[in-house]
Amino acid sequence: MIDTAITVNAAQSLYWKGRYLQRAQTMLKELVVGYDNVIDRDHDYGRYHYAKLDIEIDYGDAHDFLRQGVYGNHGSSIASMIMMARENAIETRNLLDERGFARLNLIHSRIVNAYGKVVTPSMLEDLIDDLSFILGIFSSELGRTKAYNFVRLGQYVERFDLILRLYGGFDYVNSELDAMNTIAKRLNRNYQFSKIFTSDLQRALAIVNGVIDRVIEEKRCILEFPDKDWQTQG
Repeated sequence: MIDTAITVNAAQSLYWKGRYLQRAQTMLKELVVGYDNVIDRDHDYGRYHYAKLDIEIDYGDAHDFLRQGVYGNHGSSIASMIMMARENAIETRNLLDERGFARLNLIHSRIVNAYGKVVTPSMLEDLIDDLSFILGIFSSELGRTKAYNFVRLGQYVERFDLILRLYGGFDYVNSELDAMNTIAKRLNRNYQFSKIFTSDLQRALAIVNGVIDRVIEEKRCILEFPDKDWQTQG
């Protein structure tokens, strides 16, 4: 794949596609774990879990918990995240691998067609496998174009965000921070590595969630009118 100049809008769409896909995969895994906890350990586990994301959910039994996670009326429902990822993919289709785009459409259709049916752990595990396939394309060592690196940047920012919110341990996010900084530097050679000198969760999240703005805004012309040296770094 030839590495071409990317507009600011396209860069944002690619980044958010990465974030939505990563969030969907992570939350699907958390739903599978939560299902077992709701059945066997603590019926209110799901409520406590989503409260960490500032989301209030209500459910009757374990299957209803899965349904709220997939189709619930909140920003972290699997259905809403897949829809947003698909919209961002449509906007940047010319920059993406056709296999990943086709698989994302398949996931979207599967979720839409399953609305109103019982949500089962096996259904979630199939979705996790499909998302792993898509994310694996962007994580490949081969063909690391700028487009793919914007998706991967979104992945690592989202991983940092969710790990910190769900588990609250800064020690758990060191590898995500290192990977995120490496990708950001690859995208913008003027980018300065982010270091987290705070134990304040909200401040740390603000710093990391602002990385995309620093990558794009510091040297906007690099994205839209790359010079010869920049083109060789993708």
